[in-house]
Parts: sequence; C-alpha cells; structure tokens
Amino acid sequence: MPMALTDALRNEYSLLFSRMSLRPERMQDIDRIYRRIMAPGARERYFQVEQETGVPWFFIAIIHNLEASGRFDRHLHNGDPLTGPTFHVPANRPSRQKRSYTWVESAADALRLKKFHRASDNQWTVPDIAFALESFNGFGYRNRYPHVKSPYLWSFSNIYTCGKYIQDSVFSEIAVSQQCGGLSMLRHMIDSNNEIARFVSAQPLMDDDQDHTQSFPWCDGPEGEEVPDMPAARNVKPYPGRYLIFGIEDDEDVRTLQQRLVYFGFDPGIIDGDFGEVTERAVMLFQARSADLSGEPLEIDGVVGPSTWGALFGPLSVRGQEKGPDFLKVPASVLSEAVLAIAAREIGVREFPIGSNRGPRVDQYVTAAGLTPAGRHAWCMCFVYWCFEQAARLIGMPNPCPKKASVHMAWQACQNAVTNGRHDLTVVRARDAHRDPSKVRPGMVFFIDTGGGTGHVGLVDSHHNGALETIEGNTNDNGSREGVGVFRRSRRKINQINLGFVSF
Repeated sequence: MPMALTDALRNEYSLLFSRMSLRPERMQDIDRIYRRIMAPGARERYFQVEQETGVPWFFIAIIHNLEASGRFDRHLHNGDPLTGPTFHVPANRPSRQKRSYTWVESAADALRLKKFHRASDNQWTVPDIAFALESFNGFGYRNRYPHVKSPYLWSFSNIYTCGKYIQDSVFSEIAVSQQCGGLSMLRHMIDSNNEIARFVSAQPLMDDDQDHTQSFPWCDGPEGEEVPDMPAARNVKPYPGRYLIFGIEDDEDVRTLQQRLVYFGFDPGIIDGDFGEVTERAVMLFQARSADLSGEPLEIDGVVGPSTWGALFGPLSVRGQEKGPDFLKVPASVLSEAVLAIAAREIGVREFPIGSNRGPRVDQYVTAAGLTPAGRHAWCMCFVYWCFEQAARLIGMPNPCPKKASVHMAWQACQNAVTNGRHDLTVVRARDAHRDPSKVRPGMVFFIDTGGGTGHVGLVDSHHNGALETIEGNTNDNGSREGVGVFRRSRRKINQINLGFVSF
C-alpha cells in the first residue's frame, strides 16, 4: 500500500521542522552548498526545469545536491552519469534510449517519474516538501527503523543524530550521514532567501479542493479540525518580546497562545486572552511533552518565554530574540555595569593551595568582608562584597552591598533594608522570579539556600528565557559552593534559585 500524506504525518513534519536547529559545526558546509546552488549558472538550469515541470526551482536544487552533489553531469534520479541511461534504481531512465542526455531533460524526467509535476502551485508547504523528499528517497527509515529520523531529510540538524543505510539494504546504527539533509537545506534557504521564505510561507490556508494545504506554521489542526479564531496569517507569528505569565488579562498575545495550544490539543479553556489557571496548566502540559528548538526539554513552569513560544510557533517566530528584551545583557545601573566588569576580570582566580579557602587574591576578598583569612572561610559572599566595594570606590559612591560574609545574613539584611524603606535596593523573592523571569536583570546577586544553614551567592551577568550566565566565587565548573576559584557559569536557571535576587 503506498504511503499517504496523512494529517498525522503532516503534523509530524511541521512539529519537527518547528523544532529544528542547524548544527553549528555544519554551518560552513551548509552555506557552501547554498552558495553553489545560488550561483547564476546553476539557478538558470533549475529555472529551466521549473518552467518544464512547475516544480519549484529550490526543491529541484535540494534534490540535485542530495542525489548528485550538485554536479550537472549526473542524472537527478540517482547520480548516475549522463553518458547513458541510469543503471541504479530507477534503472533505464530516461526511457528514451540515447547515448547521452542533457541535465535539464534528465531532471525533468526524474520529477515526472515521481509525479511531482502534477502538484499545483499551492501544494508546496513544508509538509508537502518533506513528504516529497522522503518519497523520492524511499520510506525505508520510517518503515524499518522508525527510531531514526531520515538523514535524507534531517542530517546536519538537531533532529538527526546517527543511523543510516551504508549501502542498499544494509543499515548501520552507528554510521552518521555526512550529507546535508533536504529539510536542513530548506531551513537555511528560508533563513537566507526572502524569495524562498515568501514562497513557502505564502501557501494558502485552505484550498477549495483540499482540506490540508495550510502553510507552516499555521497548519491544520488535528484530524482537520478547525482552529477557533486562528488568524489567517501567512507569516510566522513573532514572539511578543515579553513573558506571558499567570494573571495577564484580556491580552491579544495570550489569545494567540491559547489558539495555538488548542491546535496542539492542549485545552487552555475559553479563548479569551486571560492567562488563568486553565491556560497555565495547558502550557505546563505542553512543556512537559515538548522540547525547545535545540531539542532540549522545556522548563515546566507555565511561563511562556521565547523558548516555549519557539516550540509552539517555530524558529522563525523567535529569530533575533537574542537581541530582544528577554536576552538581557545590559545591567540596570552604572554600578551594576561596573560590578560585572570587575567580576569578569577576576575570572580565573584560584585558591592556593587548592581546597584551602586561601590564596593571595582570596585573602583580599575575605579581608574586605571583615574576616581574618586564617579562618579558612567560605568566600562566595566575600567575593560579591569585594566586587561591589571596588565598583563603588571607582564610581565614587558608598557601597550599598551589606558587609556580611554569611549568605543568609546578607540575604536577611537586604530584606530588612527594603522593609525599612531603602529605595536603592530591590529584592525579588524566588517565587516572584519563577513566576516572572523578566524581573531578573544583569548585575543582580542571586541567593541560594544549600541547607544546614549554608548558602551560595553569585552575580547574574545575563539571562535568556530563565537560563542564567553568572560569575561566582568559591565555586567550580559544577557550581559547588565549596569550589576552588572564580568561574563564569551558564548552567544555572532561575527556577533553581530558591531564595531570590537582589539589585543594588
């Protein structure tokens, strides 16, 4: 029975494409192929075949790279030489016997053999392209090794890791494809070429003769169900540039979020723009069952930042967000900026001897906080105080950071200061930061209770969607509070900070 492009298969292709990210170590290879495709002589031949068959030129180029490595002296069918008919499957093509063939006539024959020429102009959505590519190569991976996403489509992306046919009917679990997958190439084409991006995104939402021609990511709902009030947008819905959290009311972005949750089968309640408990539960359920665009599990926190939005709406929806308000690099004050600059220069300081809580520079941190170095003190809070002391002296202002060597005493002192009306200090408790990560900004100090009356602190250098980059003293690569030096770390997350944050 021939494979059919079902609703389920369409949704699979769309979801995988939305979560695709190109492997950074392969970008040079991908771009080299793209430049070869875009060379004037190559594009002219692709256009000639498009005129003969109606198949989009960029789809022809993708197959040409996959089957013939972009060579114009090879058959598009399978890469056999044009000096005669094909001898690999499909053999004896083109059927008219000749001593040699032009690349254009051979390519047109290959596309007609697969009946791609019968597709109408509005049938080249991402799922259609994915299905056409997979059918061109065959469904061996899907039918026999379904745990492997076909490298013919996904190689060079996070969707594919390993496993491939190393020759006809011989499969290896550990072999890794060294060929750029067709959808990986399409991803780069869409990102690099407005003409292709417009073509793929401009497919109509509905066609009179077909129920499933809606373009990615505004594709049809499960089993062809109509999505209530889904905007008839032809472009990707961009991330709104702010976190969507519990308590927001009558908000258009929340309404769009609710509509998208319905499409994926998660019930947010009434589509009313109110981010209430039902919508929050739907978001958390989606997060529990989904991954971000790099293939990593989403945080199950009920907060919709760029990672969750990207998983819902695809990579184009969050393009450029590394420069937006949720990738926070700019400190909140001149003091914070100076503190971070000073802390960054201390990265690399180590105890001497290792494990002693001592050393020439470490002793300075400890002394600044009012302790005697011979006491072998944990010094993470001392490091933070020392950085603020140096920055305040540089700027010519009093040091607002409490002179405490104890994490818990410093945390309590900050809370007391706020209670007593100090306006140069802001405390964001952990529950509030977990609920709204946008409250956490560079230059803040994070406080963690590690149990048994001990704790750990560090400086927030930047954060993106709840993931923190920090500078910490008395730590190590693994983030221990009893470490050996000053390190920059990128593994902490806002929802792991259990006391809170302070901005001076």
